[in-house]
Amino acid sequence: MSNDYDLLVIGSGPAGQRAAIQAAKLRRTVALVERRRHLGGVSVNTGTIPSKTIRDAVMYLTGLGQRGIYGQDYRVKDEIDIADLAPRTRQVVERERSVIRDQLVRNHVTLLEGTASFASPHELRVGDGAAASAASAPRRS
Repeated sequence: MSNDYDLLVIGSGPAGQRAAIQAAKLRRTVALVERRRHLGGVSVNTGTIPSKTIRDAVMYLTGLGQRGIYGQDYRVKDEIDIADLAPRTRQVVERERSVIRDQLVRNHVTLLEGTASFASPHELRVGDGAAASAASAPRRS
């Protein structure tokens, strides 16, 4: 199966997501290839978003942000474990993934699941070996 696109984006991290949406807004045909099961790249799935969410949950549960108002002994919870942090982290990550998917779909970016590799300077093989190629010169609308 061969598909032609003006732009093929490898990876749905912040740069890939923005590149795909910007090209789509410029009326280019765009496909985004993601090898992982979830969109968002490392930033959303294992990096920035989860770590900042965990930090925020710890700050809330320890009462650290409110101690200036309620005093040094203020705490929401005495003992904090991973079971206290996981639900909020999962909720935030899933919401971010949903936002990314909605943006890509709304902008008519084709989502391809699989691992991309270059077959030639203008052709990628995706996952099962299906070829997807980028036009050698951008088409103008």
